[in-house]
Amino acid sequence: MDLTKREKIGISIFVLILIGSLIFSYHLNKSKTNIEIISSKNEEEINKEKINYIKVYITGEVKNPGVYSLKEGDRLEKAIELAGGFTENADKNSINLAMKLKDEDFIKVLKVNLNSFEQSVNTINELKNSKININTANKEELKSLPRIGDALAQRIIDYRDKNGPFKRIEDIKKVSGIGEKMFENIKDKITIY
Repeated sequence: MDLTKREKIGISIFVLILIGSLIFSYHLNKSKTNIEIISSKNEEEINKEKINYIKVYITGEVKNPGVYSLKEGDRLEKAIELAGGFTENADKNSINLAMKLKDEDFIKVLKVNLNSFEQSVNTINELKNSKININTANKEELKSLPRIGDALAQRIIDYRDKNGPFKRIEDIKKVSGIGEKMFENIKDKITIY
């Protein structure tokens, strides 16, 4: 079958149009797929942006103290869990595990409190083993010194309020009721720093 020159050109143009249509259709479908992938990625990124992450510092009676990353609105219970849980000395009743956390929260889990008598004994022992700053001590701290009761402790406070801080420990003898003998009893237990 012999084709004329005109028929050959016509068939060539038809084939070119067909190939062009297929190529165009292929690229059109490919770009739609890319648009769908891009838009689904954008949705994922948007969803991630909606979740705000916070950092909290947890210390004290937990097994692994440190800074932990959580989602905003997470509860303290989650932070304790991330920190390895409580130690055996933790006072679990002193904190609210349902508390919502926010960025930069600082949580310190305390030890189980000693009973009042033990606390008093510990406080007295601490006071006995350390020097009392006569310029800053409160009434109770001053009363821990030998032979100083309520009235004398108050006179020491009144004296320094009126005259300013003691410049040397010997100046405490200027307080009415503190003579040389009492000063000898307390001089190793007081400081002005």
